[in-house]
Amino acid sequence: MGKSKDLKMQLLRNYFSIEDNIATLKLVYDTFSELINPNFGDGTIEKLNDKLFSDIGEAVSLLPRKFKLNLHIVIRDFGEYEIKECEEIIKQNVYLAAYRALKENRKKLVSGWSLIGVGAAVLVASYFLRNYNLWFDLINISGTLFVWEGVNMAFIERNLENRVVRTLARSIKTITIEGAMDSP
Repeated sequence: MGKSKDLKMQLLRNYFSIEDNIATLKLVYDTFSELINPNFGDGTIEKLNDKLFSDIGEAVSLLPRKFKLNLHIVIRDFGEYEIKECEEIIKQNVYLAAYRALKENRKKLVSGWSLIGVGAAVLVASYFLRNYNLWFDLINISGTLFVWEGVNMAFIERNLENRVVRTLARSIKTITIEGAMDSP
């Protein structure tokens, strides 16, 4: 078992700087504008596209549970953006991503319970049609499917998504941004 753990750590060290239980990942982007979604919002604050969050999610998924992640973002060319402005954009987009996750979570919970309710009603209706074999079987199967999908949506999928968001929030220790000219 120790050999397997050593191989995993050796593999992770190819992509991360690892010290104790803290992994540091350097993400390098040519321009800050490549992270921006130009078709979203009213220009008050920029909306990031999914590229940065996809990279962060991938990094977190590779690390063992007990590890924290220091994320070091290097931008070669800030273009029209200042570094402080970029930090604020990233911070606001993290808040927006958390809001989106909470909203989708709530929607799945309501949809799941609605499906459970419809399925339960259909199963009760099938009880009254039990003398009609074909109709009873069709209604019973459809009611069972509604309940099954509702339980899946309200409990299983929702809990998996919650776990991903909690893991992401728990794993990131720091996020730093610098320009390529500042990097050693």
